[in-house]
Amino acid sequence: MPHLTSSGDEKPNWAIVIHGGAGSDPTKWNEDKTKIREAGLLRALTAGRDALANGRNALDTVELVIRILEDDAAFNAGRGAVLTKEGQVELDASIMDGKTRACGAVAGVTATRNPINLARLVMTETPHVLLAGKGANQFAEQQKVPLVAPDYFLSKARFPESEPHFGTVGCAVLDSDGNLAAGTSTGGTAKKLPGRVGDSPIVGAGTYAANDTCAVSGTGVGEEYIRNSIAYDVAARMRYANESIEDAVTIIMQQTLQAGVGGIIALSKDGKIVMQHNTPGMSCGAADSSGKFETHLALKDGGSPQRRVTTDARKPSKAETEITELLLQQVKDWNQGDIDAFMEPYWNSEQLTFSSGGKVTRGHAKTLLGYKERYPDAKTMGTLAFEGLEFQALGNDAMQVLGIWKLARDNQPMTGRFTLVLRQFPEGWRIIHDHTSKTPEKNSDDTVQQ
Repeated sequence: MPHLTSSGDEKPNWAIVIHGGAGSDPTKWNEDKTKIREAGLLRALTAGRDALANGRNALDTVELVIRILEDDAAFNAGRGAVLTKEGQVELDASIMDGKTRACGAVAGVTATRNPINLARLVMTETPHVLLAGKGANQFAEQQKVPLVAPDYFLSKARFPESEPHFGTVGCAVLDSDGNLAAGTSTGGTAKKLPGRVGDSPIVGAGTYAANDTCAVSGTGVGEEYIRNSIAYDVAARMRYANESIEDAVTIIMQQTLQAGVGGIIALSKDGKIVMQHNTPGMSCGAADSSGKFETHLALKDGGSPQRRVTTDARKPSKAETEITELLLQQVKDWNQGDIDAFMEPYWNSEQLTFSSGGKVTRGHAKTLLGYKERYPDAKTMGTLAFEGLEFQALGNDAMQVLGIWKLARDNQPMTGRFTLVLRQFPEGWRIIHDHTSKTPEKNSDDTVQQ
């Protein structure tokens, strides 16, 4: 059943998850490659763990860890970047602050030693989110970040194989203040067309962080991550459908992305770590304040749970999907303190009926006025959630929806049931009748509307 909610605040411990790229089967690597890759993961994860244990914030830790991975030629980012079709290096990176949702990114830079540093400077020193190509290179010079000559990249001294360099890198962090951050950096795909940009510098595709849900970094075929807004989709499933972070990632890996496309690392606001891939391997690692510390070159079953997650046993009808989206928007509008927007799905007619606590209000204008009198400001409105939706068609153009509402206000949760009757008009579905009841509570005479 759909569950429409807005997350509350919790005080989490610190945690970190990293990846060094999804791709080939590590059981087919030689001993040297395996040791070098394992050492790189260990070095980066140790630095991140120690930083968080010493009170460093999420954003600084993400930048620190990715910089270490960029400096390691074992990974396809920074020093170990692959070449374009024309034999040049074009580097991409992004970083996002879950507390403010500020973000910065660069694409196609050619001389910056650590693109993740430049991405953060885009976030802090400009009003922009993404700088690319010539402009990004000029910005790097202006900011006086470390620049290197072309021969710095693709150092093969540590790799005897003909194609040793692979592995986009990423990091997601939860610090001890409860703030999330994420970042991703890459050298792109081998022999790509000059100017090609993948998902790594695209916020919402390869990187996303928001304190109310999670922090995410992706690795794989960037075009697919862009087409499906993969990083944001993890957060959206948690935020609007109340899916757990594990279910959200599993559904995306099993149902949204084709097999062999890549992997995802994700970290929830309460410290839950998820690492999954649908490729033969993914270099990754995780640590947290409970003592967890692990690195992997591949995860059993790709890190997915034994059970296969499905969104619903029955595919919802078009009407059910449209009404669910309408109610999702209502939840969002309410939680943003906008009663006028919340009322837009109601039938703008004197025949609208609203019943709450035994009192019946008739007409759109009177219903809106009643809401505004009862909830004069955003604080009074609190945080709303709908869940347990049940649909019953009433002919071809009407629908009855049963559900549960929950309202959190000043740490005083309230709940009850609602019954909606909706009718399909030319402009879309509209609520024509709303009956709301409240679950009785001791020492409370407050009647709550939907």
